[in-house]
Amino acid sequence: MLYDLVPANSDERLAAEAILDQLSGCDLFTDKGFIGLEWQTQIFDQTNNLIWTPRRSNQYLQNNHSLDRWLSSVRERIEGAFHEIQNTGRNIERLLSKTVLGLCTRIIAKMTSHLLSRMLLIDFGVNVQTFEDRFGLLGSIHIRRTIYISG
Repeated sequence: MLYDLVPANSDERLAAEAILDQLSGCDLFTDKGFIGLEWQTQIFDQTNNLIWTPRRSNQYLQNNHSLDRWLSSVRERIEGAFHEIQNTGRNIERLLSKTVLGLCTRIIAKMTSHLLSRMLLIDFGVNVQTFEDRFGLLGSIHIRRTIYISG
């Protein structure tokens, strides 16, 4: 996993350039902030990474409509994952870490937790927030409570 932390009001392409130097031969699906044929060509020439972006309606060159629909569906899935990460447990924007290393550790823990919950849902049908399951696996697990009385 590669990432870079940048201020919200900065150009994302500068952060992307630092990360893209470590990747080669990848297809990257981005938002409209990465539009720019010259910039995309420069990245492809330097790193052999192909950048796919939806087009603005006023652009001369347009993507195929099926490609734009697919890019929109991928974007919806990504935004949905961001929403789940932000609104499950402690909000990722309020992690209250004091150092960059502490922030990185908490973000990695949050992403790992999210990945594990998605894998449990996909592979076993278990929703870890409600403990409901699609396949009846949890219904067959009996929890034994043992009470020890000291006398």
